Amino acid sequence: MKKFLDCTLLILFFAALASNFTSSTTHQIIGFAFLALVVAHNVLNRNFYKNYLRGNFNRRRIINHTTIFLFAIGILALTVSGAALADYFNAPQANWRSIHLGAAIFTTVLLFVHILIHASRYVKGKIFYATTILTFVLAVSAIFVLPYVDRWFHTVKINQNVLRGEKLNLDGKILIVYFSRVGNTNFPDKVDAVSGASLMLDDKKIIGNSQMIADLVQSIIGGDIFAIQTEKIYHADYGETVQIAKQEFSSGELPKLKNLPNVDAYDKIFLIYPLWWHTLPKPVENFLLNTNLTGKKIYPIVTHGGGGFGESIDAIKNSTQAEISAPLDIYSSDIPASREIILNWQKNS
Repeated sequence: MKKFLDCTLLILFFAALASNFTSSTTHQIIGFAFLALVVAHNVLNRNFYKNYLRGNFNRRRIINHTTIFLFAIGILALTVSGAALADYFNAPQANWRSIHLGAAIFTTVLLFVHILIHASRYVKGKIFYATTILTFVLAVSAIFVLPYVDRWFHTVKINQNVLRGEKLNLDGKILIVYFSRVGNTNFPDKVDAVSGASLMLDDKKIIGNSQMIADLVQSIIGGDIFAIQTEKIYHADYGETVQIAKQEFSSGELPKLKNLPNVDAYDKIFLIYPLWWHTLPKPVENFLLNTNLTGKKIYPIVTHGGGGFGESIDAIKNSTQAEISAPLDIYSSDIPASREIILNWQKNS
């Protein structure tokens, strides 16, 4: 009975990790089933807890106990964040998806360690060393593969509720300038709106990452919005766009812009852009080079997939005479929950 239960738990756990390829309802059902079997597993192994602190503690036992304790914390984090994502309770505003993903990685690594500890009871010698290496490879893979899968296979959905919340009053007139694939690309009706492609969905409407950030900034401080648009159209396939951007950097090409805003009346410019090839996109550089921002203050916000600011802040400084404020970087998957991040950034600016 115990072995059957343990095998079922393993199957459900790995099925839950495939959430990007299943429906939300299916993922929730798997999660509930897994949680119920975890409770059953602990009931069947209740004698373990009766003797939890008894006897001598050698290295193996310390590692085993610590792993189980941390695994329990991970399961709790998965449960709470999963319930928050499913709106089962009125959770405080937080980036629950990142918490859920982090907890999944954390518990996956601990699960492999737990399996390895118990495998040492049944396998010895070369087989055990091979099992150890395999466990290490699987644990490292979980750390890197799960965020990759989430980035490229999870459709990012958003709604207008994220625009609600506390507002700030800033001195001076504000212009919010952003550059996004949306507005510079002709997308087909069915396009993968994943964070890695800098896209998200509001119902069935495609929204660019930088575009969403611009709306969030406006919901906090007000101001006018201007979208940087190029005369040429970028490719709908993200990989092709990446190669086009690479050619622009190699050749030094500055894509022609459709128009430029009249910035004379504005005091503060919020500049929002994605990180392209670890630096500032060429259309944004062209905007800065051809817009007189002397005497203005620029507040840079960069969206990225792990590269932070890259070299983009230096590129901004080399392209304008404006004063540059302390910048803000936002990881692409964090955008739906980034209003609080932006709000606190401005409070501390």
